Amino acid sequence: MEEVPQVQSRRWVVLAAYMLAAALTQLYWLNFAAIETFLEESFHIPAGQVMWLTLVFPMMQVLLTLPAGLLIDRRGYKFGVGVGVAFTGAFALLRLAAPHSFVVLLASQIGISVGQPFVLNGVTKLAVSWFPPREEATAVGLGSLALFIGMMVALGATPWLVHGVGFETMLMIYAAAGLIGTATFFVLTPSNPPSPARPGQEEEEAYGLSGLKRLLKQRDFLLLGFIALVGIGVFNALATWLEKILTELHGISMTDAGTISAVLVFAGMLGCLVIPIVSDRIGRRRPFVLMTSAIGAACTLVLMLAGGFTVQMINGALLGFFLISALPILLTLSEEIAGPRAAGVSVGYLQMLGNGAAVVLVASTERLEQAFGGFEVPLGLLAFLLLVALVLTLALREPARR
Repeated sequence: MEEVPQVQSRRWVVLAAYMLAAALTQLYWLNFAAIETFLEESFHIPAGQVMWLTLVFPMMQVLLTLPAGLLIDRRGYKFGVGVGVAFTGAFALLRLAAPHSFVVLLASQIGISVGQPFVLNGVTKLAVSWFPPREEATAVGLGSLALFIGMMVALGATPWLVHGVGFETMLMIYAAAGLIGTATFFVLTPSNPPSPARPGQEEEEAYGLSGLKRLLKQRDFLLLGFIALVGIGVFNALATWLEKILTELHGISMTDAGTISAVLVFAGMLGCLVIPIVSDRIGRRRPFVLMTSAIGAACTLVLMLAGGFTVQMINGALLGFFLISALPILLTLSEEIAGPRAAGVSVGYLQMLGNGAAVVLVASTERLEQAFGGFEVPLGLLAFLLLVALVLTLALREPARR
C-alpha cells in the first residue's frame, strides 16, 4: 500500500535535516585543510601536524564504518545517525575551549571524525525508511549532494572568514552552525515514520555480523564492493593530486588548476542531482555505473595526454559529473542488493572499502610519480582500474525493483 500523504510531505523535511548534518561533517573535515599555511605561520604548527587535522577523518571512517552501519540497522535511523550528529555538534564546540591549542583542535577533529561514519552511513537507511522505491536514488543523491556542498563551503568560505573576521570568530560561526544542525536534526526527525514507506517493512529485522557474512557470499554484493573500491579510491586520488598533475604535466598555473578543481566538484554536485533522478525515472542502475566507468577512464587518459586550460576545464567537468555521481548510485545499489534491513551495514562496507582504497591510491600515486618522474604511469594505472570496474559492472545484475 502507498504511504499516507503525511509521510509523503514529511520525508523531505527529514531529508533536509539530514543534508545539513551531512554537510557539516564535510565542513569540519576540510576547514583546516583550507588554511594550512595560516596555521603554520600564525600558530607555528608544523605541516606534518596540521595534516593530522584532516587525515583522522578517513582513518576513523575505515575503523568505525561497519560498527556504525550495524548500529543504524539495529537501533534505527534516528538513533544511529543521532549518535553521529551529537558527536559533531559537541566536538565543534570543544574547539572554542582553546582555539590556539593544537591538542584541543586535534581532539575536536577526532571527536567529529568519530561521528562522521554514523552520519554518512545513514543515507540509505533514511531512503528506505521514508521514501518509496521510485524515489530512493533521488533521496540518496540529494544526501550525497550535501557532502559536496559542505566541502565547497569549507574550502571557499574558511579562508575568507579567517582573513575577514579572524580565526576564533570563524570557529565560533562554525560551532553555531553545529548547534543549529544538531538541534534541527533532533527536532525535525521523528523516531519512526508514521507508517512504513513500503509494504512489509515493519516486519524486517536488522542484520548483525552473521548477516554481513551472508551478504559477502552474494555474488553481486561482492562485485559491487570491488566496483566501489575502485571508484571511490580513484576519485580521491585524482582529487588529491589534480592541481599538481595539471601544473606538472600541462604547465597550467596554480590559479587555473584551482578553477578546474572547483569546476570538477561543482559538476559532481550537478551529477548527484541529475543522474539519480534519471535513474529513478527509468528504473535502472547498472547503465549509469557502466557509463561512469567508461567516461571516467577516458577522462583520466585525457588528463594524462591532452594539454590546455580549456580542454582540461571541459574534461574536469565531465569527470566530476559522471565519476562523483556514481556514489549515490552505488549506495542505492548496495541497499537494493542487500535489502532494507541491511541498509546501514551494506553502505558501511562500501565506505570501508572505498576509503581504504583511497588511502592506498593517494599514497601510491605520489610514490609512482616520484619513481617514474611524472604522473603518466600513475594516471595510466588509475585509468586501467576504471576499465577493470567496467568489466566487473558488465557481470553485475540489475537488482529486481521492489
